[in-house]
Amino acid sequence: MNLLSQETAARIWECYSEINRAEKLLEEMAKLEEQFRFEPEQQKLKDAFGRRRDLQLGIPSGENSHRLFNVAPKLAKSVIHAHIATKKAELIEANEQAKIELNC
Repeated sequence: MNLLSQETAARIWECYSEINRAEKLLEEMAKLEEQFRFEPEQQKLKDAFGRRRDLQLGIPSGENSHRLFNVAPKLAKSVIHAHIATKKAELIEANEQAKIELNC
């Protein structure tokens, strides 16, 4: 019996997880835009404390953290869409690797 490697299974799971997270983020952003069409300040996502926050991009931990603040929603959406496309391409590769592993 051929088994899928742990590495390949983890790659597949990570791709699905990232795609799902990114799609949910886009859905939430679209919902807020629709709900608060004429109130841009209310279109911001909430943080863990319920405060509306501007979007950020970066590596947020440690002394050497790197972050951009106040990332425009339009730009953030472009980045999220690109991230989804990248993860879908990686998922195709991981699925092909899985086929190879299972057929050997």
